[in-house]
Amino acid sequence: MPARALLVASLLQAALVYVPLPTWAAWMVHFASLEACLLGCATGLAAFALARGRPLVRALAVVGVIAGALPALAVAPVYRRERQPFSAVAWLTGRTGPTVTVRRDLALGAGQLADLYPAPGRGPHPFVLVVHGGSWRSGDKGDAAQVSHALALAGISVLDVSYRLAPAGRFPAAVADVKCLLGRARERAAELGLDPARAAILGRSAGGEIALVAAYSDDRIAPSCAVATAPVQAAVSVYGPSDMAWAHAHPFVPDVVRGVEAVEVYLGGTPRTAPEAYRLATPQTWITDATPPTLLVHGTGERCVRAENATMLAAALRARGRSVRTLLVPMADHGFDVRRGGLGEQLARGVIVEFLRERLGVDTPRTPAR
Repeated sequence: MPARALLVASLLQAALVYVPLPTWAAWMVHFASLEACLLGCATGLAAFALARGRPLVRALAVVGVIAGALPALAVAPVYRRERQPFSAVAWLTGRTGPTVTVRRDLALGAGQLADLYPAPGRGPHPFVLVVHGGSWRSGDKGDAAQVSHALALAGISVLDVSYRLAPAGRFPAAVADVKCLLGRARERAAELGLDPARAAILGRSAGGEIALVAAYSDDRIAPSCAVATAPVQAAVSVYGPSDMAWAHAHPFVPDVVRGVEAVEVYLGGTPRTAPEAYRLATPQTWITDATPPTLLVHGTGERCVRAENATMLAAALRARGRSVRTLLVPMADHGFDVRRGGLGEQLARGVIVEFLRERLGVDTPRTPAR
């Protein structure tokens, strides 16, 4: 009986990982099952060990073991290629290392607030503006805070910002707010310990699109406050859309996040009724010879914002001779970096820190994740 119970648990977890699910709640269960895949592997191993003399149970237990191990086996070569360490303790406990003291709810401009994760020691420090996700109409600063702490400990201060949300803040309001906040941060650089000449923008999901357009676009999208504009030295998009018309035509199936509706609310219509908004909200539209070095992080298991968004943008950047680095995390789904210490989260966090340290010229010792 214990062997059968363990077998059922292992196979159920495998099904939740690999079978498309029809509701938001079910997708959350899928996400949790994917992040806990190694537990499903362990359950299958236990079922196999207890099922002596029952070949069918043992055969099915092997299926559970392989299904549970596959996400870890798939990502292991990427860890080696990127020379990133993996911590089993962090995966089990969610503890990702030391933190910094955060200054919360700073009023920088445009009526929006920011949290400052200051790099330790005497500045001025390079800084990165972090733009949260939420389908352009929800969410708030504070997503994946472990990455902000890791960047600060690596010598890069972080300003995690809010912005106007749709439908009240339709495109290009969010991009204009991010440009405003970037300008305000530079104006107050001495007070905040920042180096205004070394700045980057990082966004997740919808925030990835906002971050890229803010980093790539010219003054045709003006800041929402009166600030001087200057280029950033790097841009990072974590599972963000890069072609808005393509994203509209290739939604989550089934669309449990109402992604098509979110795009239409943000851009004020469909690609047919609002073509100019779709064109200007597409990062690829803005690629020039001045486009900053870019890191694109995406999961290959994405069903919400498909990985083609990263590969298409990377190809367009390379065709224009721009510097781009792409990290494709095998089997990772949308939001994989939210779970502290996850298989993909540790990898992505390490690569983001490494990329921004290099592009922003940081020479302080790196604090490893734990």
